[in-house]
Amino acid sequence: MTDTSDLERQARAQAADLGRKAKEAVADTVRDAAGTAQAQAAQEVQATADAAGAAADAFAPGSVQAQAAQMVAGQLEDAARRVRSLEFDQTMQDVTAFARRNPLLFLSAAALTGFAATRFLKARDPAASALRGQEGALATSGGGNNHGAS
Repeated sequence: MTDTSDLERQARAQAADLGRKAKEAVADTVRDAAGTAQAQAAQEVQATADAAGAAADAFAPGSVQAQAAQMVAGQLEDAARRVRSLEFDQTMQDVTAFARRNPLLFLSAAALTGFAATRFLKARDPAASALRGQEGALATSGGGNNHGAS
């Protein structure tokens, strides 16, 4: 009977070890994906800051428009710097703590973010935009279904 309990103990230990390894692998994958997304987000924000700086240069020096564009560029550069310096583990702890304190608000924000991301991605997809344009052209030119026409 000790053989069965030893086998059971070994199986439990192996299962726990496999679970721990799987959890570490998932955490590493998420951390890598988050790092890539973080770098890309920082790059996008920096590009927008650069564009705002270029816009400021296009206005007359000292004009209200130039000052406003410079202020926007400065704020965006600060945001890009903050995005680059975020620590993934600390951010995840903060988000987890917030989600536990405010589950309904967190779920609502997650759903809203999902809807916004979907709309953003659809708007950026040139193939989908071209397809919508073709569908609209067909509908207005009478190229759609001709119900009742013989």
